[in-house]
Amino acid sequence: MLKIPNDSFCMLPFVHLHIDEQNDIKLCCNASSPVKKYSKEFNFDTDPDLVDVRNKMLAGEKVKYCNRCYDIDQLNAKSFRYFHSVEWITNLKIKEVSDINADLIFYDIRNDNTCNLGCRMCGPGFSSQLEKEFIKLKWLAPTFRQKYKLNEIINLEKIKKLYVAGGEPTLMPEFKEFLEYAIKENRTDIELRIITNGTNINKEFAGLLKKFPNKEFTISIDGYNQVNRYIRWPSNWISLVENIKRLYEITNRISFNITVSMWNISNLSQLISFLNTEFNRPIIFLNEAIKGGGGHSSPFNFPNKKLALDDLSLMKTYSNYNVDIFQNKLDYFISIIEKTEIDLIELAKFFAYNDALDNSRNVKLIDYIPELEACRSYITKQI
Repeated sequence: MLKIPNDSFCMLPFVHLHIDEQNDIKLCCNASSPVKKYSKEFNFDTDPDLVDVRNKMLAGEKVKYCNRCYDIDQLNAKSFRYFHSVEWITNLKIKEVSDINADLIFYDIRNDNTCNLGCRMCGPGFSSQLEKEFIKLKWLAPTFRQKYKLNEIINLEKIKKLYVAGGEPTLMPEFKEFLEYAIKENRTDIELRIITNGTNINKEFAGLLKKFPNKEFTISIDGYNQVNRYIRWPSNWISLVENIKRLYEITNRISFNITVSMWNISNLSQLISFLNTEFNRPIIFLNEAIKGGGGHSSPFNFPNKKLALDDLSLMKTYSNYNVDIFQNKLDYFISIIEKTEIDLIELAKFFAYNDALDNSRNVKLIDYIPELEACRSYITKQI
């Protein structure tokens, strides 16, 4: 099997199309900026901007859209670029560089922001609940809706894999319509990867999914019990755990995605310990909060470094640390926290944003994450 050709190369621009709620085409959901806007005239194989990206990658030249992966690579960790490339080189049985051609078989289309939660590290472009709350708070809340439905974008004859995120996919009518269309056209062999908050597993949705044998769920979850409720407001812990168990009745291919942020960087070990015990050491993805959260929720600005590092280091003793994708991201977080200086101006902005949400929701941070509330003193001490 072919090894990844060079440190710039990624398989996704050769096989994958990502379109977000703003109708922007990106190389993937982790890309730092869009390539262009999508239109019906767009041609994946011949588009000059994508052709340029592919040529540069094959030549070993780094492209501007992929800096987040390149930054992780420089820390001797393995980025999404690595894992996606290994996956598709293996799946397509590519043996030579000359075998790599543009062939759109993997889609990630974000139709709208329909969601039943208002997650603190998210934004109104990805949550209709946050959109309403931002409007109530008189904050900027641009509304984005994908112009084209899944059925209009996806080539049903060629697709092999569909990645579905949101918003919340279980609430999106466009996804339901696509499933019904695929069933009608006898394309239930499509691989489905569904990113869900796990709070809305209704019978109709589950019934449709049972017709697709090749599927997996990634559950977005960010804290143990009340910490998760505070971050992913207003999720209910008991019903969430019950719903996850229902998903295991549909498929045992279930993983968990944790958005690492200011809110949970000091208490991740309790959540991961629970997941390991309750669900027999599942695959767990650790992803950095980049946008949303008022733009100030980066875990690297958590001021009590010892507390965060002690909790992260504890997870090195967990069996998850033997899995590359977990070990690499855990080491990445530890490395960045160790060398990042605290920005007190950003910290003050974080608390201002968080306090506004607390007032809107009639809750108090100290009742849910007291160690984070204690970090407010770093600002007052500096003053």
